[in-house]
Amino acid sequence: MRFGAVAWLWLLALVPLLGALMAYATWARRRDLARFGDVLLVSSLRDGSPAGWRAARSVLVLLAVALLAVGAARPQHGSRTEVVARRGIDVVVCLDVSKSMLARDVAPSRIERAKAELERLLTEEPGDRVAVVLFAGDTMEYPLTTDHEAALRFFRDAHPWEFPVQGTSIGRAISAARDLLRRDPLAGRRSRVILLITDGEDLDGDPVAAAREAAADGVQVYIDAIGSTVPEPIPAYTQDGRMAGYERDSRGEIKQTQFTAQMEQQLRNVATEGHGTYFRPRAGEVGIDAVRRQLARLRRSEVSETQRTVYEELAWVVLFPAFALLVAASGLLPERVRRRAGAGGAP
Repeated sequence: MRFGAVAWLWLLALVPLLGALMAYATWARRRDLARFGDVLLVSSLRDGSPAGWRAARSVLVLLAVALLAVGAARPQHGSRTEVVARRGIDVVVCLDVSKSMLARDVAPSRIERAKAELERLLTEEPGDRVAVVLFAGDTMEYPLTTDHEAALRFFRDAHPWEFPVQGTSIGRAISAARDLLRRDPLAGRRSRVILLITDGEDLDGDPVAAAREAAADGVQVYIDAIGSTVPEPIPAYTQDGRMAGYERDSRGEIKQTQFTAQMEQQLRNVATEGHGTYFRPRAGEVGIDAVRRQLARLRRSEVSETQRTVYEELAWVVLFPAFALLVAASGLLPERVRRRAGAGGAP
């Protein structure tokens, strides 16, 4: 015997409390009736019920409450192994929208090329559920959905100059994606992937630790790196999307972005700790085609069925008697007793 919701057993503590309240009510009632004469006689004249019926009704109610508490705790017995199919893939796309993604070493820019490739990926793979995390110094999320067009609209019009908190926090993006998967009740039965598209300029947090935590949840972390190893100036844009020269540092020099060997090593470590794959396309490209092939292999090789232990639910064994006791207790109410007594004495 086990319980599927053992926390509900605390309701059993109400049984002695309820019994004490009933006993006090009986004592107070007898005290009040004693003022008018013999308690048993006055009680019989008052509600027409035999002396022991009130006590019997209380016992029935207490037993019913105890059984309801046990039923709420879902008593279970025995077990069997059930095969459960795992269908589809849940993909959380984490798109870097930091200002360095505006660089034009990938035509027309890193971010616009990434959007176009993501749109192609989602359009050609309609069977998966997808969520989106946009990240710079902070994150914006769109939950898992089968409506790929809604997910596309979410990131299609996202631009770095619209994000007030700049920077790049890959670790925060992975954690946000992990939370999206953990909150979804269906995600546990599907293969789960976090696809991170970034130029690797991580300025905050610990992305390796975040990937390790995601892997502990059974989530694979894929990294699609974008950007050139040659220094590239970062364009500056106004809030209405017009280019206004280039970003400059505190000394007035043009800011540049460059995909370094150190960045690549960190991203490789993230993918390794995330039990995923690191993709590094050729210069001027985005590795979505390689990602698509990897996702296709995952669909083919994923465990098509998994086993879970199922227990036989026994709640009905105690709930039916509980309701029967409540019905029996309601039949001992004074009004119904008087009604039956009146019907029996009628000529």
